Amino acid sequence: MKKLLPFLLFSLISLQAQVIDAVAIDVEGEAITTLEIQAVQQKMNMSKQAAVEALIRDRLEKSALKKANIQISHEEIQAKVQQIASLKGMSQAQMRDILAKKGLTWENYIRQLTTEIEKEHFFREYIVASVTPPTDSELKSYYNTHQELFSSAPRQMSLVVYLAPTVEKIKEAIANPMRPIQGVKKKNILASSNEMTPQLLELINKTPTNSFTSPIQTGKGVIAYFVKSKGQQQSGFEAVRNSVTNRWMQEQRIQAGQDFFNKLKSNANIRVIRL
Repeated sequence: MKKLLPFLLFSLISLQAQVIDAVAIDVEGEAITTLEIQAVQQKMNMSKQAAVEALIRDRLEKSALKKANIQISHEEIQAKVQQIASLKGMSQAQMRDILAKKGLTWENYIRQLTTEIEKEHFFREYIVASVTPPTDSELKSYYNTHQELFSSAPRQMSLVVYLAPTVEKIKEAIANPMRPIQGVKKKNILASSNEMTPQLLELINKTPTNSFTSPIQTGKGVIAYFVKSKGQQQSGFEAVRNSVTNRWMQEQRIQAGQDFFNKLKSNANIRVIRL
């Protein structure tokens, strides 16, 4: 019996490990394990049912991508990597170092990024393309029903953007706005208030007209804005037509995506093994 005990314990431990990471759901031949469900619950802070729905959607999307056979070029992937690096204000080498510290290899990162690009293509070609542009009557009806969403009408602001490599250079330009400063670029722009980030809009709103904002450090250098005019705020549907259109289209795309997923799910072979 003593000789048999270690074997029984090993068998029980192995059985328990299999149960802990067993296949919970089969979606079109793709497995979802119990550990995956638990991991998504913890990482996304969601209920078990929500995690299950998210994983089923992931498997169905991957299946749809595979059937669509979307091809992504090496150049498009590299352009996307460069765009991400620029937005984060870092080089690709720095991105690699940060990913490595997080335990993610560059190859895995590129695979994940490629899948995201494929999803973007699929969304545009199969979902966004199904959304019909709204008529004027639809937009006006949407505006009348959701006027509280558009209570802050956009303003067209006249600004001069100053871009410098250092804080010292931008301060020199601010002190001498009429004199060209080596290394400092400036450009006149018209910017809509509804296209700005909340932080930038707040900064410009609290900056008096004919004055400079405080310098802003970015990945491309140091920026300051000279506020020439903050514009006049208008009211009514025509003043916010573009915002109404954008919001209407956004909601329609979300609904079209959900409808597409529901159709995939209703036609899919989904087998629940254990939950």
